[in-house]
Amino acid sequence: MRCRDKQSCQTGYERELKQAGEQLEHLRNTVHRFRLDLRPDLERRLDDLRGRHNRGSARLEALRRCNQESWRSAAEHAEEAFAALREALERIGQSMKEQRLAA
Repeated sequence: MRCRDKQSCQTGYERELKQAGEQLEHLRNTVHRFRLDLRPDLERRLDDLRGRHNRGSARLEALRRCNQESWRSAAEHAEEAFAALREALERIGQSMKEQRLAA
C-alpha cells in the first residue's frame, strides 16, 4: 500500500484488517460444509490465517504508536504483515473453492 502520510496509511490498514477479519469469519463459517476428512487441514490453515491476522493487527498498533519520524519504517513492517495476510487469504480461498468444486 502506498501511503502519503501516517494517518492515511493507518486508515488504509485499519480498513484492510477489518475486511480480512470478515473474510476469515466467513471462511470459518464455511468450513463446516466440507467433508469431514478435509476439515482438519482447513481448520489448521484457518488457524494460521488467524495468526497472520493477529500479526497484521500488531503491526497496525505499532504504526499507531510510532512517532512522525519513524512511521515509514513501521508502515514497511505493516505492509510485510498485510502482504502475507493477503496471500494467505487468497490461497485458502482458492483452495476451498477448488475443493468445493471437486466434491
